[in-house]
Amino acid sequence: MKDKPLSFQIWVVITVFIVIVSLVVSLTTTILISNLADLSIVITSPQFLGTMLKLLLCIIIVSIIIAKTISSRVTKPISYLEKKVRLISVKKWDEKIKMNRKDEIGKLAYSIGRMQESLINIDKEEEFFIQSISHELKTPIMVIKNYCQAIKDGFYIEDSFEKNIEVIEEEVERLEGKIIKLLYLNSLDYILEKESEFKQVEAKELLEGIVKRISLGRKDIKVEVKGEPIRINIVEDKFQVAVDNILENSLRYAKTRLTIDLHRKFINPAVGEVTEISIYNDGSPIEEAIINNLFSKFHKGKNGNFGLGLYISNKIIKFHRGNIKVENCEDGVRFIIAMKSI
Repeated sequence: MKDKPLSFQIWVVITVFIVIVSLVVSLTTTILISNLADLSIVITSPQFLGTMLKLLLCIIIVSIIIAKTISSRVTKPISYLEKKVRLISVKKWDEKIKMNRKDEIGKLAYSIGRMQESLINIDKEEEFFIQSISHELKTPIMVIKNYCQAIKDGFYIEDSFEKNIEVIEEEVERLEGKIIKLLYLNSLDYILEKESEFKQVEAKELLEGIVKRISLGRKDIKVEVKGEPIRINIVEDKFQVAVDNILENSLRYAKTRLTIDLHRKFINPAVGEVTEISIYNDGSPIEEAIINNLFSKFHKGKNGNFGLGLYISNKIIKFHRGNIKVENCEDGVRFIIAMKSI
């Protein structure tokens, strides 16, 4: 009977229950009355059986009506929710779930409503993200295509053949970087969920290695790592990705210098001591409208590029049970990573 509608199952159960109870009560009452009144009632007699049959039919009819009413009342909100969930599954979610109940069904309706709102937001964000990313990937492809066509036609957009090739190489590197970040972002949740190889690492040594690699070719920017030797408990390759993205962002906007300061800081008795990694650059301040959404997955900067790198950094830092923030200072911008001290 499990493959039948819930209303039918409830109706059958209630009907059977009422009929059995009514029969038991009727027979018991008849026997008791017979004994008390000293009457001789033959249960197998046609008269008695006819009376009981009529009584049984009345009970069945009444029980059907009662069971139908109860089953309809119980299953009506469930059927309503089932229809709503079916609509949500095909993205027809414009109409909100309306149910004024405080019981378990009401709680279920509230949870489905929350899920609906979450799915709507995710769908809108992903639609915007796909459209914008498509445009962003299309730009370097078009530049590469135009330069290749120009070379093919014997016309140099830049001064020489070599400079045209340099532009193409730069656009290829940009395109490759965007694709790598998209692929990494797509697998990030799985990577972090399966990762458990934490180990203690010398933070200053790690930062100096990253800076040496990231700052190659940037002779115009003075990069300095300061602070005492401090050990932190991290998944080294993942934490390195987070710092890489922040340093790349800071170098992109720095005018003359970038300073990394590593130190311990006591917050309060409840939190205790944390290790702070301060990454400062002397670039222009970030607009207030942008700074609050800088680590958002779908944040779009003033130059039209998406900040996927900073979103990835924020996610990895949170995986390490730390936090990251950015603030404008008097003559630049500072990123601060805070992690629990060992």
